[in-house]
Amino acid sequence: MGHMTDLTLKRRAARAPGFCLPRRPVALKRYGAALLLFLATLAAWQWGVPALGVPPFVLPTPTAVLAELLNPAANIAYHSGITAVRALGGFALGALLGALLAVAFVFARPLEDALYPWVIVLQTVPLVAISPLIVFWLGNGSLSRIVMAALFAFFPVLVNATRGLRHTSREHAELLRSLNASGWQQLRLLRLPASLPFLFTGLKIAAGLAAIGALVAEFAGANNGLGFVITVSTYHLETARTFAAVVAASLLGLGLHLALVLLERRVVFWHDGT
Repeated sequence: MGHMTDLTLKRRAARAPGFCLPRRPVALKRYGAALLLFLATLAAWQWGVPALGVPPFVLPTPTAVLAELLNPAANIAYHSGITAVRALGGFALGALLGALLAVAFVFARPLEDALYPWVIVLQTVPLVAISPLIVFWLGNGSLSRIVMAALFAFFPVLVNATRGLRHTSREHAELLRSLNASGWQQLRLLRLPASLPFLFTGLKIAAGLAAIGALVAEFAGANNGLGFVITVSTYHLETARTFAAVVAASLLGLGLHLALVLLERRVVFWHDGT
């Protein structure tokens, strides 16, 4: 009887806001196979490349890439910091504009009818191709890279935020209207909480795209950043350094994504994001 009581209390506590059961065993069980596959791939890469006689300038080994990551002459950490600042700035700008425009779309349908087709047109434009134009218009500094990252991050936030703001219960909406709730009160009490799972989905997509956008913008005439390192090292056939910069860029995007996952668990604790 006492065992059943304890089990019932644990189940009730697990459903309480803010309660979080230990996730390590679950995470290990869920992602253990992916980790083993990653380690096996690294091992095959490390010993397979020399065994097949592949030249280092074509495909370096993982240890050579790691050595280049830690090489003070490569200064990967410095260039990673510059790209990270640009990616974060572009992510913040793109997410803010996307969320604000989503709110405007929800409360002003004619505005959405007028602007949304042009937003779609913007997404069909190959942003990589217009990166040199943005640098030409805004200069060769960080501003053009931030704007480029914002363009990459803008669309997923806009689409997901708009969908989330409209994903409300009809009964709840009618209740608020019966209480003469203003548009601001409906937004604050109903639409914003309902939109948070959708918004975080858009933010997680936008975070990775912002890192890509900043990197792509650095290919166009930058004198620092990971894109600059990739461009220069590729020209000089320093393939290990190129791989090191790519790994650093991947870790940047992954770090932004994981930070948003943790924030989502804290903010949207009632929603099962799995």
